[in-house]
Amino acid sequence: MSPSMLLQLLVSGLASSFVLLLTSLGLVIILGYMKVVNLAHTEMLMSGAFICYYVYQAAGLPFIVALLVAFAVSFLFGALVERLIICHFYGKMSETLLATYALSILLKQAALLLLGKNYKKVDYPVKTVFQWGPVYLESYKLVVAGLAILSLLLTLLFIYKTKTGRMIRAAMQNRSMTESLGINTKKIDTITFAYGMGLAGLAGAIIAPLSTVTYTLGESWLTNTFMNVVMGGVSSLFGTFASSVLIQESVSVISGLSNSVTAQIIVLLVVIVVVRLKPDGLFTAKERR
Repeated sequence: MSPSMLLQLLVSGLASSFVLLLTSLGLVIILGYMKVVNLAHTEMLMSGAFICYYVYQAAGLPFIVALLVAFAVSFLFGALVERLIICHFYGKMSETLLATYALSILLKQAALLLLGKNYKKVDYPVKTVFQWGPVYLESYKLVVAGLAILSLLLTLLFIYKTKTGRMIRAAMQNRSMTESLGINTKKIDTITFAYGMGLAGLAGAIIAPLSTVTYTLGESWLTNTFMNVVMGGVSSLFGTFASSVLIQESVSVISGLSNSVTAQIIVLLVVIVVVRLKPDGLFTAKERR
């Protein structure tokens, strides 16, 4: 493999890592801070992608408007789901899995019935190609990287620098003590779950131009997203970013050396080894009690 090809693979892998980071942020919030295994997470990606298609591609509104609408709709939907369904199953792993799995099926079938099987394509809002020496990269992937970093930074600010974020972390570390201080943890649960779902919808809208928008879009992200969060540490945003880079760089380079199937197998083995050696992931956080 020539140095220029290796550099191209590394750059492509880094660009893909930001996409994986985007798809994982919402899951880190819900799984890490609430201990809820949300199997409907990637169906919210699909929903956000469809919202992007109809707001940006079909209606012709600015792309940023589509992103904001996707986040807002997903946030409100998440709040509704938490109040009607999820709040009844905290601490009940099996019931939560069944409930979120049923929700994922419901969302997928609703998309199929209402929107059909036809594939939909969202145009790139930025259509140029960036070139740096022998390296080529679609400019929109640079936009995605920027949006991923911005989403990560805003989430960190929300969790660590706002009053609501401090209450979320307090509830994660010691729920009973938080309640004894007069904090409404039920409201905190709703906000946390809704924010995670909002991030999922936002991610779906951002990756829509990179994907074929269809009702099965979420299926293609389910395994990698969960694998990424578990490897990085379910409560660690930095760990998720690190594992995103590690996974996607490995997939990119190994695919260039052999093929994508071999790359996925090797990466899966690496994740198994990491989780075996560090069950809490690359980075750990205090558990919710």
